[in-house]
Amino acid sequence: MVRRKKKKSISALLLGRRKGTQQRKARSASRPGFGWANIGLIAAVLAAGAFFAWALVFSDGRLNIYLKDGGRTHQYLTWRTNADEFLTAIGAKLDENDTLSVAKDAELTDGETIEITRAYPIAVQSGGNTEVMYLSSGTVGDALDKAGVTVKSGDEISELTFRDLEPGMKISHTAVDVTYKVSYKTLDYDEIIKKDDREYESFKKVEVEGKDGKKQITQRITVKDGVEVSREVVDQIITEKAVDEIIRVGTKIRYQTNFKGETRRWKEAPKDGVNGWKSMKVDKITAYCTGTRTATGTTPKLGTIAVNTYYFKYGTQLYVRGYGYGTARDTGAFRKYTNSSGKPMNQLDLWFNSESEARRWGTKYNVTIWYK
Repeated sequence: MVRRKKKKSISALLLGRRKGTQQRKARSASRPGFGWANIGLIAAVLAAGAFFAWALVFSDGRLNIYLKDGGRTHQYLTWRTNADEFLTAIGAKLDENDTLSVAKDAELTDGETIEITRAYPIAVQSGGNTEVMYLSSGTVGDALDKAGVTVKSGDEISELTFRDLEPGMKISHTAVDVTYKVSYKTLDYDEIIKKDDREYESFKKVEVEGKDGKKQITQRITVKDGVEVSREVVDQIITEKAVDEIIRVGTKIRYQTNFKGETRRWKEAPKDGVNGWKSMKVDKITAYCTGTRTATGTTPKLGTIAVNTYYFKYGTQLYVRGYGYGTARDTGAFRKYTNSSGKPMNQLDLWFNSESEARRWGTKYNVTIWYK
């Protein structure tokens, strides 16, 4: 048997809904208030949650390390406790001459910064050799030491030894050796001539003997890399003064003879075999003083001698004692004569400026003369 529900009237339904609404309002009124205080509480809870979430991530025992390499800085989280392990873990390689800001076995601390300084090429030239090395720090002097270059006082270096190294720097070293050489030079003495008109020209007398002096010379010799580049005189000292030689000489002219019009200067008589001179004995020597031209066309003067061309050619030089030097420039009728032996007459005829001098000479027989 099916029971049917009783249908409620519309008014009953409306009354029931009104009561339900009133009951809900009454329950709501009995609950605590929901305002700004509750919002702040929620925000605090969320912040605390975020902090704990961060703590869970970053407080797992890893260290926060900063690495500077090649001018750039990188951040790493690592469980490694020393620098060597840390670098190995991140694959950072150090070449032989690279440097690290901390010791490789140094313990790392959270937030620490480690720096790698990479070695750069440095060229050192010395003694004709060039060595390229890689350094990460130091001075020019350090590079020279590493290259085995000994720097002496006076050596030339292209850079100051205390200057910091720079990538690609070229350092040039030149070995400079300076020595001093002492030598001596002879100072020649001078000849001082004193003229004396009271003495003949042949007169010569040394009144003060000359003596050489001596000078000490010091030279500075500069050698660069084994090659001499300069040699200069830095000091000169006269250790011994030279003594001048004083010579007195005559200036009075000495003629060969005292004959009138004499202009021939005196000189010593020739000797057999010296400078081509030879001696010969002539038959006789006479004198003449005519003013006509000679057989060779010259005007006669003291020293003009007439000869027999059978014995002497024109131009032959002759010397006769008491007359002096002369030249064969003329001849005479005697060339046609013969002597007691039947040979051509070997006669000389000497020219004089005056008849009186010619007469005074007269005739001389069998006289030795010199010729060449």
